[in-house]
Amino acid sequence: MLALFTGCETTELDLLDNPNAISADVASPNFVLNSIQLSFNGIVSGFRGSSSNLTRMTAQFGQYNGTVSVNSLNGTWSSAYNMFANVDLIEEINAISEVPIPYHVAVAQIMEAYTYISLVDYVGDVPYSQANQFGEFPTPELDEGQVVYEAQIALLNTAISNLNQESAVIPQDLFYGSFDADNWIAVANTLKLKAHLNMGDGAAISGLLSENIIDTDDEDFQFEYSSATSPESRSPIFQGNYPNGTGFYMSNGFLDMLNAGDAEAPYVETGIADPRLRYYIYRQKNAGPSGSNLPCLDNDIYDYCYVGNLYWGRDHGDDEGIPNDNTKRSTWGVYPGGGAFDNNQYNRTDSSNTVTLNGEGINPIFLSSFTHFALAEAGLDLGVGVDARALLEAGISLSMEKVTDFSGSLITTDEDDETIDYAATSADINDYIARVLAEYDAASGDDAKLAIVIREWYIASWGNGIEPYNMYRRTGYPTLQTGVVPVGPFPRSYRYPSDEVNTNPNVDQTTADNQVFWDTNPAGFIN
Repeated sequence: MLALFTGCETTELDLLDNPNAISADVASPNFVLNSIQLSFNGIVSGFRGSSSNLTRMTAQFGQYNGTVSVNSLNGTWSSAYNMFANVDLIEEINAISEVPIPYHVAVAQIMEAYTYISLVDYVGDVPYSQANQFGEFPTPELDEGQVVYEAQIALLNTAISNLNQESAVIPQDLFYGSFDADNWIAVANTLKLKAHLNMGDGAAISGLLSENIIDTDDEDFQFEYSSATSPESRSPIFQGNYPNGTGFYMSNGFLDMLNAGDAEAPYVETGIADPRLRYYIYRQKNAGPSGSNLPCLDNDIYDYCYVGNLYWGRDHGDDEGIPNDNTKRSTWGVYPGGGAFDNNQYNRTDSSNTVTLNGEGINPIFLSSFTHFALAEAGLDLGVGVDARALLEAGISLSMEKVTDFSGSLITTDEDDETIDYAATSADINDYIARVLAEYDAASGDDAKLAIVIREWYIASWGNGIEPYNMYRRTGYPTLQTGVVPVGPFPRSYRYPSDEVNTNPNVDQTTADNQVFWDTNPAGFIN
């Protein structure tokens, strides 16, 4: 980080100049912006992790209060306010520069807007108008979430204005590779769509239909990792699940939604595996769990315990003992973390024989498939004049194309040296889409159709975590597995980081039943 401070932490409250900050007259715009881009990617990952547990993508161990604690967002919060300070620095550099850098400023502003919106989505009211102003506001007060949201929408408009300028200075783009102002305009407009969808503002969404938004895969807002280890540049998903075995359990409910298990499992719709299954999930073991590796066996409280088909996962809230099975559990596949494609080889993830992309994956922040699902939701729930069915179909197609492009090792050979190809085929994908559309056509009423749209968005969001947390609070969908043990009320927001509460007397701790301003659904709406 360049500006190593926040608006809430200082040891000398009367110190007006931070000795760790680089002044605008000597700072390199590219260096500062690169720091912002890297920080931003880490911030997005920080939000993603635990909310994937809440939404039953990865398995949650025990109660919600173990997932959402006063420590859950400490690092993410600190990184965010450090990043905001560097955004201020970029703006200061632009103000005094003989050669304007509007593109640098715009990219930084977009990342600031996304981050503030996410902070509001996760905790509600946050320091904004007084943040990062040491001398005047050493302990900044909270601004109302809706006020912060509106300020970020205005900031996104300012960023678009900056992107529409001519500039002789082109920033290094760590997200799209080669900087193109149109891509970032699409991001800014799509983030406005994201915000207006949370707020239920159909009129504002209608106004965005004619704008440049993320609607093609080349506009996908994602961070691309590499296989380099010096410096470490591999996907965090890969780092946490391959070199030393997996650190997570997959959720049995999510595995079932992918139709990974046996057809008799509670939530299976078709019994036909999702074409993305082998890309999403990798099986390390060619035998199902048993004995001490299956502590839930013969316990009637479990919906699944074991879903079948060699997929080792856990039910929601399962707090039984954890066996020494990190080299046996089913884990993240080739998408999105650059792991292994499941081609029935059943090698341990830490084995040198396991063919992977070596962590060369992505962080899927907001994809073109998400945009189509979001617009379909707006059509069904907010009266926006769009063809929700066509958008649903396009969203699934874009997701399938995205995922299946992560090839990994798609082929293997059997004992007779005959080639076996487990890659999803066009026929597999077309059959899946046809089944979903038939289900959609048969659904009675917009709410039933919305449930299908959100389920498909949820599945396409694998590796994101942020959008599923928002959509679940916003719509109540998809239908998710209840806890097999008492897990407590669903966290409608996160608690303020303990570091912030302990250093800022203007921030009082909240409880997890606090609802952010746009979450107007009743208490107990979701579980």
